[in-house]
Amino acid sequence: MNDGHTKLHRPIAFLGASGRIGRLLQAVERRRPDPLRRFAWQYRHGVDVGASRFLWSDFSDPSPFIDAHARFGFQTLCVFTGAAGQAIFSRELQEHVALTSASLTAAQSAGISRVLVASSSAIYGAAIARPFRETDPAQPINAYGAAKREVERLCSRYRAQTGLEICALRIGNVAGADSLLGRLCPETREQIVLDVFPDGAGPRRSYVGAHSLYDILCALSDCASRLPERLNVGGCTPVSMDQLLKAADIQWVARQCASEGHQNITLDCKLLGSLCPEVSGASHASDLVSEWRSLRAMQ
Repeated sequence: MNDGHTKLHRPIAFLGASGRIGRLLQAVERRRPDPLRRFAWQYRHGVDVGASRFLWSDFSDPSPFIDAHARFGFQTLCVFTGAAGQAIFSRELQEHVALTSASLTAAQSAGISRVLVASSSAIYGAAIARPFRETDPAQPINAYGAAKREVERLCSRYRAQTGLEICALRIGNVAGADSLLGRLCPETREQIVLDVFPDGAGPRRSYVGAHSLYDILCALSDCASRLPERLNVGGCTPVSMDQLLKAADIQWVARQCASEGHQNITLDCKLLGSLCPEVSGASHASDLVSEWRSLRAMQ
C-alpha cells in the first residue's frame, strides 16, 4: 500500500537472469527484498513462471515478452543476454547482436520507452594515460569488445530511427562476475597467475559491486532526464587485482610484465555520478570481496 509519501516503482524487465550478473543481482534482491521495487527476471527455460519470473525462449517471437509486459507493466528493459567473456567466437558474436536487436524490437512493440543495454569497458581497447570517457573512440582489441561495439552501433541506429531511449552501459568489472573472482569457488585448485607491472602492482580496473549495480539500474530506470547514448559504469576508485586476491586471501603467482600498456584500463564515471548521485557502494578491494562472498552464499 502506498502511504502517500513513498514512491511506487514499476517493475524492470531483466533479460539474462541465468548469467553471472543476473544471478548476482537476484542474490542482492533476496538479501534485501524491497516490496516497492521488483525486477522481473527472464529465463529461456528451466524455471517456473512466478511473481518475479517469466519465460522468453525464442527471441524471434516477441509475443511472450509482450505478454509478460501486460502482466508486469515494465518501466524499463535491461538487456544483459548473450555470450559473455573474452572467449567469444564469430557465431556467438552474431547471436549477441541478433538477441539485442530482437530485444529492442520487442521493447518497441510492447511500448517500453527506456532500454539499458549491457556493453563493456572492453569496447575502449588498450589503456591510455587517463581513465576512459564516454566520448573516447571505441577501439576494441579482442572479439568480446568487437561484439559490444557492434551492439552499440545497432543501438545507435535503432535510437536514431525509432526514438527509443537506449543507453549502452559500458560496465567495468562486476565483482564476482569478472574473469578473476568469478572463476573462484571454495573447491578450486586452479593456480592463479597475475601480471605484475614495474610499479609492483597488478592490473587496475574499474570495479562495481553487485549491490551498487542493482541500485544503478534502479536509479537509471527512475531518472527523470533523458539518458545519454552511452554511460560508463564503475566505482569511483580503480582497484588493483592483486589487492582483490589479497583481500580474498587467495594465493597467486606473479608473472612479471614489462609493458604497462594493459595495466590501467579504468573508467571516468563522473557522468554516472551526476545521474545517480544517491548511489554509493563498495569501491575498495576488501569491501568488494566481502560483498561478493556474502552474495555467493545466496546464489
